[in-house]
Amino acid sequence: MKFDAIKGLIGELAPTIGAALGGPVGGAAAGMLADVLGCEPTPQKIEKALAQATPEQLAEIKKAELDFEVRMKELEVDVFAIEAKDTQHARESFKEDWTARAIALLSVSLFGGYIFMVTIQPPEANDDGIVNLILGYLGGIVSSVVAFYFGASKSGSK
Repeated sequence: MKFDAIKGLIGELAPTIGAALGGPVGGAAAGMLADVLGCEPTPQKIEKALAQATPEQLAEIKKAELDFEVRMKELEVDVFAIEAKDTQHARESFKEDWTARAIALLSVSLFGGYIFMVTIQPPEANDDGIVNLILGYLGGIVSSVVAFYFGASKSGSK
């Protein structure tokens, strides 16, 4: 199941459960969330239930987060270590491959080139909506490239 869409949503409220979704213990994390929200443990149902969650349910999610952390400690599972190993494996896999480097260089070059082009044009020649859209999109890509090569900080990591 693809829990990527709700990892960010739940990650702010319950970082351990958010990190676990999509990993080897994602089913257990989804089950705990579904129990609290009163829905089926599928990404679509959980996302819909999160959008309609009451303050009481949000408090229950925080309690479920603590219970999940205790359960993972009992099983000696470090969710954040699993996630870090996955990222390290991806970096190791592309160590000798130039494809990732070429995409990264192209992305950074396009980002810089676009900023240069927008800067040298007169302001009235640019549509602010389109400029912001493209800058946001390219900024997200460059952010991912930097996180892949240099790591990313986790506000919820312990």
